[in-house]
This record gives sequence, structure tokens and C-alpha cells, in this order.
Amino acid sequence: MRLAFRLAVVGALATLGVSCTIDLGPDTGPPMQCNAPPDFFVSNVWPQYFETYGCGMSLCHDASSGKGYFRLQNVAGIAAPLATAPVSTWPMAWQNNFKAIERNISCANALSSNVLIVPTGRGQKHPPGNTVTDIPSADALFQEWLNP
Repeated sequence: MRLAFRLAVVGALATLGVSCTIDLGPDTGPPMQCNAPPDFFVSNVWPQYFETYGCGMSLCHDASSGKGYFRLQNVAGIAAPLATAPVSTWPMAWQNNFKAIERNISCANALSSNVLIVPTGRGQKHPPGNTVTDIPSADALFQEWLNP
């Protein structure tokens, strides 16, 4: 009898249009992916910035012997992927480097990207000191890459 009464009440409330809404609060999902253009990374960012300043060298941010949480793999003997090739088809070392760098950039504000502000002395202390010597060119490169 109780079950029949409960079903009748629920049915009556549904008929009257009475509903219950629950505030789920703000979206707590992961932030949107940056989607930095990989073709520009291969053709410009890697050779003009990461390779020029030796970021992935031993005792810097080398994957096996480097310092800090930011690690890059040596791609010296690996041909650069075609700029038009999907990242998923790149050699693994190139893929890993792109992903590591992508986690440390800001598409919302290119000039606040960790991989730019730390080695230029505008972020947390970079133990070997400021390693980027041409800051205006580095800033322009990141602006062009992340805010085309």
C-alpha cells in the first residue's frame, strides 16, 4: 500500500510540473587543451628557442640526467617530423618533447608561459641563471606561435 501511495504522489507531482533542480556548481573539468600549432613548433620554436638555448642538453633539462620537473629528450640524431604530419605520427622523442612543452605554455597569455618566463628571469629562479639572451626575439616567437 505504501508503494502505491508513493507512486501516486510522484505521479501527481510530475503531472503538476513540480520538479527539483540541483545546482551542480561550477565546472570542475580539466582546463581546455592549448592546441599550440605543431607545425610552427617544428619549423620555428624548437630550432630557434629550445635547440638554440640547449634546453634539452645534459645537466639542463635532459630526460635522463636533467634538473627539475621539466624534461626533454635528445632529438639530435632524429629527423624533425614533417610540419604537416599529425603529432601522433612523429618520432616518440619529438612527441614527448612537444607534450612536455605544451604542458608549460599558456595560450591565453604566451608571454606568461613557464618555458619562457623562467629562463628569461621573469619567473621562478632558473638555477643556472637567465639562459635566454635575446628576450625580445623569444617573446616575439612565442607570441607568433601561441597568438597567431
